[in-house]
Amino acid sequence: MLDIKFIRKNADLVRDGAVKKHIQCDVDSILAIDEVLRAAKFEAESLKAEQNAASKRIATLPGEEKKAAIDEMKAIAARQKAAEVTVKEKAAALHELLLQVPNPPAPEVPDGADDTENVELRRHGNVRQFEFEPKDHVELAELHDMLDVERATRIAGSRTYFLRNMGALLELSILRLSLDHMVSKGFTPSIVPNLVRHEAMSGTAYFPGGEEQTYCVEKDELYLIGTAEVPLTSFHAGEILDEGELPIKLCGWSNCYRREAGAAGRDTRGLYRIHQFQKVEQVIVATADEEQSKEHHEFILQNAE
Repeated sequence: MLDIKFIRKNADLVRDGAVKKHIQCDVDSILAIDEVLRAAKFEAESLKAEQNAASKRIATLPGEEKKAAIDEMKAIAARQKAAEVTVKEKAAALHELLLQVPNPPAPEVPDGADDTENVELRRHGNVRQFEFEPKDHVELAELHDMLDVERATRIAGSRTYFLRNMGALLELSILRLSLDHMVSKGFTPSIVPNLVRHEAMSGTAYFPGGEEQTYCVEKDELYLIGTAEVPLTSFHAGEILDEGELPIKLCGWSNCYRREAGAAGRDTRGLYRIHQFQKVEQVIVATADEEQSKEHHEFILQNAE
């Protein structure tokens, strides 16, 4: 979430960034609510201070003056209470709007209507040219009894599958290889919770916006994660960390669940846009030092996927 102070100073940058990302973001409403909130906070604090001063003064007043001062203090208390109600309401409204504000993209990122306008930066190697009609991953996996989609669909519906024999062992081997690689780089491994609370989803920016893609266990008010990033990034939520502890390097192995709502007709064949899969993810709690943060960012890029 962007700091409201940053938005106040960089309203045009934030507004333009949301447009570039094609995300609805009402910066004007945010600034208007923020102004009302700050005024209400000032009023509530000023009236509270006035109440405290009046309480001390009332004790020293004689009869009628005391009664009049008490009546005046009751009126001040009512105004102070109304101001606190405004603070509570506006703070909640501001929080909901701030959750919808995207980070501005880097200046060098080109604009585009959708992913068809992505710009290719570089290629590694050459695309192999076959002298025969190559089989896709589904045909190859079924040929070697590594995959069974038909039975999985019968049991669990579309976008599901059984990995079998060498298919199951291969997936586990790749995950373990990924985990071992991250551990060798100094990351602390975890097998993370697959169910998390709403605060974890909103605190990692998956909510609002990702609700339709998330499986919700309504009875328990919990959500199935779509990536281990959610519990990993939330690991130190609410804690104050000593700068000397940073960077903290975490990696996690988890099942991942995504509803893929609205993806009908897209990548329906094979192991794409499926409802359940496994991943190893990494998270770095970095220092605020610009140079060190840059080093950590480059490290993530070099070791991605």
